[in-house]
Amino acid sequence: MDLQIEKRYERLINFLTDYIYTVKIDDGKVVDTFHGPGCVNVTGYNSEDYKSDPELWYRMVHEKDSKKVLDQARRALVGEDVEPVEHRIIHRDGSIRWVRNSIIITRDHLGKPIYYDGLINDITNLKAAEKEAEIRQQQLLQADKMASLGVLISGIAHEINNPNNFILLNIQLFQKIWKDVLPILEDYFKENGDFVLAGMLYSRASSKINQSLEGILNGSERIRKIVNTLTDYAKIDSGQIESDVDINKIVDMAITITSNLIKQSTNNFKVELDSSLPTIKGNSQQLEQVVINLLTNACHSLKKKDSSINLRTELSDDKKSIRIVVKDKGRGIKEKDLKHIMDPFFTTRRDSGGTGLGLSISYNIVKNHGGELSLLSDFGKGTTATVTLPVDK
Repeated sequence: MDLQIEKRYERLINFLTDYIYTVKIDDGKVVDTFHGPGCVNVTGYNSEDYKSDPELWYRMVHEKDSKKVLDQARRALVGEDVEPVEHRIIHRDGSIRWVRNSIIITRDHLGKPIYYDGLINDITNLKAAEKEAEIRQQQLLQADKMASLGVLISGIAHEINNPNNFILLNIQLFQKIWKDVLPILEDYFKENGDFVLAGMLYSRASSKINQSLEGILNGSERIRKIVNTLTDYAKIDSGQIESDVDINKIVDMAITITSNLIKQSTNNFKVELDSSLPTIKGNSQQLEQVVINLLTNACHSLKKKDSSINLRTELSDDKKSIRIVVKDKGRGIKEKDLKHIMDPFFTTRRDSGGTGLGLSISYNIVKNHGGELSLLSDFGKGTTATVTLPVDK
């Protein structure tokens, strides 16, 4: 009967936990440890590995979690009941696993701890699912924010466009009037010499008025272009990626939206657009978001305004793919950070408001388009971001 209970207990333990380890205690110190055979599935190491190397478990704990794991063990050794701890370990194959470590203390008749059992659950998949859910939640929040922004922009665009159209129509009328009046003023000037016009001498005012009229027209047309671009950008995304997309047009719109940031960041911004690019199948709003993210990152990486940002589009030699290349001469990315740079919520600009979502979202957008997003960086010298999109999907 005892044997049956023991086997049932073993099956139950194996079902509830991935494995158990036992730490024998004498006067608050570790005198022996034993890791159950299930440890090899979770950690990659077997019981003999732990037997021959008592410190192996603590070395496996991820450096960012070592403090709380050591604290849990220290409290257990002195007989203090402890809450389960979730932490990362480095698997024998180098991968990172998440485990939940629950400790149960056994005491002698005097209440002194004589050993404790650690129940280890591999929660790597659970953590991945939690992270995925968190990303989706952030994306939903972002989508909701963009929808609200779209409504706001549509309202602002209407309020700006009305007076701006008034300016555009009238400035063109004033240019025609000035063109008709100018010969009359020129004749008067030749016959009577210089005279005062708009508070200044005509010889100076004539060119000044021309420049002012031209400046007003250019400024008004720029307002119209920015408002139209923002309105297009704020339209509700259908999510479809089967529309015909002109990549050069996408890049042009992204530059318009980020123009102010670019102007504040660098005096050395160059664009080369390959006019031979074919259209591709995709989602223009999503791809525009990618280019905006890359340009924004490039701007934020610059340390001084004479540092350069070069953006170019090009068709591959075999004409099967299109590349968008954003190259900056900014701070660059450390090698240890580069391998995590596409991870959600990873950012090197946390202190300055970075969320760590821009590159992650961009990476997923490009992937959904059947393409690749890659980064090459030389710390201290700059970064090159390359988006490669297939011409035929």
